[in-house]
Amino acid sequence: MILNRNVFRDFDFVLLGLTLFLVFVGLISVYSTTYGESSSIFLRQLLWVFIGLIVGIIFYLVPLRAWDAFSWVFYLASLVGVILVFVIGTGSHGAKRWIDIGGIRLQPSEIAKLGTLLFLTSFLCNKKFRITELRHLILPVLIVVVPFFLVLVEPDLGTSLIFLFFGLSLLFYKGTPLVYLFVIISPVLALICGVHWISLIGFLILAILIFYFNRLPLNEFILIFAINLAVGLSHSILWGHLKPYQQARITNFLVPSRDLQGSGWQILQSKIAIGSGSFLGKGILKGTQKGFDFLPEVHTDFIFSAIGEEFGFLGCCVVLICFFLALWRGFKMARAARSEFNSFLAIGIVSILGIQILINVGMTTGLVPTVGVPLSFISYGGSSMIVSSAMMGLLLNVAKHRYEY
Repeated sequence: MILNRNVFRDFDFVLLGLTLFLVFVGLISVYSTTYGESSSIFLRQLLWVFIGLIVGIIFYLVPLRAWDAFSWVFYLASLVGVILVFVIGTGSHGAKRWIDIGGIRLQPSEIAKLGTLLFLTSFLCNKKFRITELRHLILPVLIVVVPFFLVLVEPDLGTSLIFLFFGLSLLFYKGTPLVYLFVIISPVLALICGVHWISLIGFLILAILIFYFNRLPLNEFILIFAINLAVGLSHSILWGHLKPYQQARITNFLVPSRDLQGSGWQILQSKIAIGSGSFLGKGILKGTQKGFDFLPEVHTDFIFSAIGEEFGFLGCCVVLICFFLALWRGFKMARAARSEFNSFLAIGIVSILGIQILINVGMTTGLVPTVGVPLSFISYGGSSMIVSSAMMGLLLNVAKHRYEY
């Protein structure tokens, strides 16, 4: 009885219930979208759910102080995994992102998200670390930038962007001055504005004004301006290094009607699938878009389209509300946690899950470019299920110890 009382003290059953419901919806959707093709896909997803459950329990039971102490080991191991992709990795659709181990395909970049989150959280929560000058951000930025670039060159644009997002979220939560955050993201903005010389000049003028009124030291001002100018001017070079399918995804997002029979087909059929579901949907196994292969690979990144078609607007709302409630509870845990490490860890997990949901739902509805980000707990995929389960185990662990310093 004592063991049970200790294990389940302050346990968040609501968060667990929301997660299990989302996993259940995912299993139904994977079964429906692969029905009549291959039962092995659904059976493999069942196996991944079982493994994810075990991993989640482990991450819940292991003390958070242990994850803090050995976060650097997890981080380095995850980087080695990403590097191994370039050596022994397997490719698909022009990208090399997976490692086959005994017939099991793993995606090291998914594990790297968790490793980077743990190490960055541990680093930011070190009592000796303070952000009083821009140079103090060099190490935490490097912690994020290293896996970001390794994943970007696989290439995996969607996953790499997640590193930047949760890194910025943690720095913001740390109380980093906004001008410093702008300095960090300014090269990305310069790259986007580099599409036209007028927009680039306008951005550089804006950056100069921001740096001037925030009294950035002259040496830092000159260095950052030079970096932004160089990145902005290199837009055409970097665009040329993108894979053709990546260029097509971006241009089709900007001009949806450009290639409806080619690279724009997926987005078009995704919108049709969601719209055809109406309010209540067509019902399980009755979706026509995925049933007649109008929407290929729907059980992976575009599974939200199948939910819209078969469960309708109501089903989509239920799924999104469950996600929102889970993220909201995670945010409340972060605010309630007395330990800085626990608080930052919860914020990081909420950031990762939140941005993945926004990107996935956004790309299935045509609001963001197609970048290949799975819908946590729902999309088919072992690595995503395992890492999402591990993060949920950590979040439940934070809830359990939220009153501990």
